[in-house]
Amino acid sequence: MFQRNQILRTCLFAGALALSAGFAGTAKASDPLPGDSIAPPVNVNIGMFYNQFNDAGDFGGLHGNSFINGATVSHKNTHISTDISVLRYIRTFEIKGVEAGVQIYEPYIGFLGQQQLGLNTPAGASKAHLSATSGFGQPNIGAFFWPINKPETGTYLVVAPWFSPPISGFNKTSDLNPGADSWVYELEVGARTTLIGTPKTPNLQVEVWGEIYGFGDNHNSAANQPAVTANSLFGIPNFPIVPASSTPATYHEQPSEEFRIYFPYNFAPAMGAFIAPGFYQSFGGKQTYTIHANGAKVDSGNRTEESQLRLIASTFVNPSTQILLMGGYDIANHGGPLNRSIEFRIAKFF
Repeated sequence: MFQRNQILRTCLFAGALALSAGFAGTAKASDPLPGDSIAPPVNVNIGMFYNQFNDAGDFGGLHGNSFINGATVSHKNTHISTDISVLRYIRTFEIKGVEAGVQIYEPYIGFLGQQQLGLNTPAGASKAHLSATSGFGQPNIGAFFWPINKPETGTYLVVAPWFSPPISGFNKTSDLNPGADSWVYELEVGARTTLIGTPKTPNLQVEVWGEIYGFGDNHNSAANQPAVTANSLFGIPNFPIVPASSTPATYHEQPSEEFRIYFPYNFAPAMGAFIAPGFYQSFGGKQTYTIHANGAKVDSGNRTEESQLRLIASTFVNPSTQILLMGGYDIANHGGPLNRSIEFRIAKFF
């Protein structure tokens, strides 16, 4: 199996607009966890519910000169928080002796509290106030098959193509959105094998995942500039220094790749119980805007270059119900929030 998690992406718009900061969400969302490469029984239905809480008080460094007139990103006063719920359905079957299946999932992204970005400006410490639109993210539809499926040695190879149509809550004048309103295509490959022990005894395994994404353009997007206020100017708190604005533009994201590695220690194989440290890294994904009014192409300064440490624990509480808990800690994220996340997942086989 493989988990698909909605990961909010934000991109910081820069260039000709002074102190400009535009944010957009994207449906880029694949996030397989340890055990998702193991083939479940054939001809089974699996229903899943996920809930993930993300909170960021820091913002990752940007590429290039992202602000002009001396403004820079400040960790102080930055607050970006989301609560993400996901429903997912999986159906497995067999085609000429090879296990395969189909799946679909739908996320809902809720923005929690006031979203804002801390800035250092010529007017002193300031805040960019980010407008946010909560709502459903883009649906994700996929298929999968196991060209290698050897439970006796704990060795698996799974291949999964996905696509996501531009159907979601999207407001081009919002700085934060649950989706990017563009087509997304993905190829996902996972592999797993046993390093120490056997699948029926306590064992240590390794699981590796790789994904590649392609994106369509959003021609109905906008380069948004949030309202900016100085924390205190002329003795006045929250003094306005930049008004909010929205410039019609086409949003484009270059292809990106992702890599994950986990080392699950299965201490009670009969219960499917394990604990697993892991590491996630994404690459590429340069994000740009083309301004409709003059055709100017502007680099947002953001890339999908995120590094995250993870710790996961999971077990079956009965033969048909699995629970999983994950903690994530970003150590780098170029142009995006440095998230501290907790995720809960429950899976029911029927």
